[in-house]
Amino acid sequence: MGGCYPKSLDYAPGWGTSMIKGNVQELNSKKLKSLAFIIVLEYYSKFIKFENESLLYTPRARIVFPEKNGDYRINFDLKATVIDITFVASGYNMERFRFRRQFGIGELRYEAKLSPSQIWRNEFILQIAPFLENFILEQRYRMPDVQQLFLGEWMAKERQKFTKLK
Repeated sequence: MGGCYPKSLDYAPGWGTSMIKGNVQELNSKKLKSLAFIIVLEYYSKFIKFENESLLYTPRARIVFPEKNGDYRINFDLKATVIDITFVASGYNMERFRFRRQFGIGELRYEAKLSPSQIWRNEFILQIAPFLENFILEQRYRMPDVQQLFLGEWMAKERQKFTKLK
């Protein structure tokens, strides 16, 4: 059994990692005060290696929405070798975690505890918006059009909140 994960991550034995599930909540609380969503970025290895370089990976992105109580479930595609998950919610610091497929670990349970941002406007402009815009502009992620539209609308609503504050 192999597992190089922190204590905050729980797992169940299995042949290979196929599922990540857990809950998204506010740090020191049970429920977030805003809508949360999860950017799932899976990396598929291409067995191409150029001299003195690392393996090439093809990324694929999608959005997963937690249920009203914060529970989420993410299928880890059996062809993917690595999965990055990023938790995003208005007014909260982003939280990211990277999982590598492990032999002997079938299911992972990750509890995401988002902390409220004291400088949300700055964090949104400098970190979150550029991160999310990348999934709209870069077609290599192959994110579905509906999900790209959701990201664009969500960012537009956040920007409108800042203009109302002035």
